[in-house]
Amino acid sequence: MISNDMERYAVGADIGGSHICSAVVDLTTGEICGEPLSGKVDCDAGAGEILGAWADNIRQSIAASGLKAVRRVGFAFPGPFDYEHGVSLIRGVNKFERIYGLDISESLFPLLRRSGAEEFRYVNDASAFALGECLGGAACDARRVVALTLGTGVGSGFVSDRKLVTSGDEVPADGWVYCLPFGGGIVDEAFSTRGIIRRYEELTGETLTGARDVAARYDADPAARRLFDVYGEELAQFAGPVLTRFNADVLVLGGNISRAYPLFGPALERRFAADGIRVAVRTSALLDHAAMIGAASLFL
Repeated sequence: MISNDMERYAVGADIGGSHICSAVVDLTTGEICGEPLSGKVDCDAGAGEILGAWADNIRQSIAASGLKAVRRVGFAFPGPFDYEHGVSLIRGVNKFERIYGLDISESLFPLLRRSGAEEFRYVNDASAFALGECLGGAACDARRVVALTLGTGVGSGFVSDRKLVTSGDEVPADGWVYCLPFGGGIVDEAFSTRGIIRRYEELTGETLTGARDVAARYDADPAARRLFDVYGEELAQFAGPVLTRFNADVLVLGGNISRAYPLFGPALERRFAADGIRVAVRTSALLDHAAMIGAASLFL
């Protein structure tokens, strides 16, 4: 039970390559205090400029919440990243090169001291999505949850009683499914945006720029309908054993491709029913706010 205001609130910050979005979160309800604030970040800049932009955004979020100070800040951060020690390991991808190996907590502490921030925790962005949906979103009533984010890649999070599970026999290594084998390749290739583009090109010989373009053709194009039927069938084929192994109550889907759930969901649910997989399937309720709420929930 959260007993006082200093324990009741935490900042959740979602770090992207070109932006930060943060908000103060009430950990008793999962609700955001005030409006989330977004800020631009030049990921090619020096460490001082990047950290300064993050600190400015977090200070503004604390001020906007109406609280005088917030002691704890959780970060949803893309990998590779040393989440235990708060050290970015990203390099060779044209972003955050200048903060490689930097102790983020030590660097941010003097910048945020006047706003009360003194404790920092870090989590993978897909895991943060899972935690957020469990605290205040689509899976807030569930005990054991698997979350998949379907977009430029396939992210995953396994949650039991609102705590991440990243090791043990019930989950793949680190709780990551993207690298698991599937269909002669890996999951990331099969169910990402580039996988959908590739499938459509194989069916039609035409190259589109994104999954949204394929979805827009669903009503008029038999190839698009076939693609999403196969996508749903194969996603269920992959996810079924993962869900069973974790004994999940709920599967939450997020990411841009999940917005096409009405197109591939019926095939997925038919395959689950045929395979005896009795898991509720839900799409994200929090959308872009999920990772912020999940990052804050690291302090529960």
